Amino acid sequence: MTTRQAYSDFLKRLKMEPPVECEFSVGDIVTFTNEYGVSFPGNKVIGFAADDEFYGRFIHLDKEAWWFPVRPAELTLECKASESR
Repeated sequence: MTTRQAYSDFLKRLKMEPPVECEFSVGDIVTFTNEYGVSFPGNKVIGFAADDEFYGRFIHLDKEAWWFPVRPAELTLECKASESR
């Protein structure tokens, strides 16, 4: 299986709605700030995990580690999906 195929299969399993209430939606553009304070702007929310049992991590971004979810507190909203269209 190629990385592209793995990514495509992964996207199909993501949820369009978050498992708990949060301000983010699929398609939003966000800045991700890691635990060391390094910020990575321009990331797109691609979907949500089915639950938040992974230490509160449930938001998936279109980034190199797309398979690893992030916490809402690690994100800063740049642009809502509805505003970018």
